[in-house]
Amino acid sequence: MPMLREAAGPLETSIFVEGLRAAPAGFLGLGLIAHALLWAIATHFAEPAPPPQMAVALALGREWFLGYAEMPPLAAWTSETIYRATGSLFALRLASALCVALAGWIVFLFARRVIGDRQGAIAVLLMVSIFPVAFPGSSLTGDLLLMPLVAAAFLAWWVAAGEKNPNAWVVLGAILGVTIYAGPQGLVLLVALAAVTVSSARMRAVVARSDALLSIAFGLFVFGFIAGPRLLWLWQNGWSNLLAGAGAGIAPGEMISPLRLSFGILLGHFGFALLVFLATAYAAKEKDNAPVFVREPTALASRRGVVALALAPALLALLALYGFDASARLQLFSPLLMLTGIAVVIIGGDRLIVRRQRFVGAIALIFLFAPPAMQLVFSFAPGWFGENRPANWPASALARTFNEIYQTRTGRPLEFVVGERVQASQVSVLSVNRPRVFIDADRARAPWIDEAEFKKKGGIVFWQIRGADNAPPQGYVARLPAFTEEAPLRLPWARGGGDPVRLGWAIVPPAQ
Repeated sequence: MPMLREAAGPLETSIFVEGLRAAPAGFLGLGLIAHALLWAIATHFAEPAPPPQMAVALALGREWFLGYAEMPPLAAWTSETIYRATGSLFALRLASALCVALAGWIVFLFARRVIGDRQGAIAVLLMVSIFPVAFPGSSLTGDLLLMPLVAAAFLAWWVAAGEKNPNAWVVLGAILGVTIYAGPQGLVLLVALAAVTVSSARMRAVVARSDALLSIAFGLFVFGFIAGPRLLWLWQNGWSNLLAGAGAGIAPGEMISPLRLSFGILLGHFGFALLVFLATAYAAKEKDNAPVFVREPTALASRRGVVALALAPALLALLALYGFDASARLQLFSPLLMLTGIAVVIIGGDRLIVRRQRFVGAIALIFLFAPPAMQLVFSFAPGWFGENRPANWPASALARTFNEIYQTRTGRPLEFVVGERVQASQVSVLSVNRPRVFIDADRARAPWIDEAEFKKKGGIVFWQIRGADNAPPQGYVARLPAFTEEAPLRLPWARGGGDPVRLGWAIVPPAQ
């Protein structure tokens, strides 16, 4: 949508304002790429071992199952594909950060159609201050993969319902079908989009056209064709694996109640509220000399629809969690909060005045640089900030030790590792041969394991020792072929901090 006019700004403006005026798309693109690179580099150096969700995704993704316990499969499949193609954990971290950048760009493509290039770029740049939207971490999770998918769904919906392009309904159906493999947010989005469309008289008229009805019918068919296998699997497994949980490598403490999630969402918008307040507060010295960005008036129906989509998906998700008394991570809402900036800009009116431009720009840069920098600080000073993180666990040293011992003792490469889900997955990822993971020696948790093949090829079983009891877990003894315990291992944490890790272990000898 073309800009109506650009009001004359101050004689002296910040680089932030000049960049938005001269080339909003290029300025935003550079910001998104810088954000992605900062997070990828920071997390790469901050984590000596793959973090739990990354390790589990790689260990399970190689099995190519349609579903995993408490883990939507798309993250596992995508992680395995990237790692198999590149052999690089940095590539996975970069892909995680690029999900946020790509989502931001697609949201901009949506925003520029509604509020113009310059105000659209400002709305997207506000994302840098929202937690968890702009905090990708290092694991390629389903929530991160959903961010560009959900953004693309918003865009396709607008092209279909707002710009009257019937082909976009088919694209929307395909996108929503793929989202089902990454998490439940796609179902929430489907309900929200349908409600907003039906509630608008203008959009109801668009949908009532014969070409639109045919496209919607075909879009629903495409949605069912893509999502059908996943929905069938969920139905057969009691819908218990719809949300990611401990089975995906998420620590129990990260799964919080809907009430705490509600407070978390509000607190996560503190930085966003701070930026908006500083840029709009009238008690500013630059009141008479503030740059103004003007857009063409947005239709009332469009304004209401976009504001509703900024609020409704997150509220519906919270209501669903309350209804089912389910816990989740705050990151579940990352793909559902991406339109907050657009909604605020729309509510602010056609004339957007940016006050305290230099101060606001400095605060935005702090939000950009500080979080990844803190990742590095915490990783190199584990003893100062509480317990060691799982990514500091000595997985690399243990993988090298197990591979060498097993190769020396048996003359064969290590093909199976038995242990707790996260630790065994970390050892598998960092091993030369990437042995398959037999989680807790329990086929119910690792249905991809063929016990006859395991007995034939053997493997290594290990467990963490806590206290004075070095004995292996009883489940290991009962479910595995006979093995003889070895002398316990003592390994320092990858970056120090605390007592060494004590591990019991044994070789499960291959069948003769």
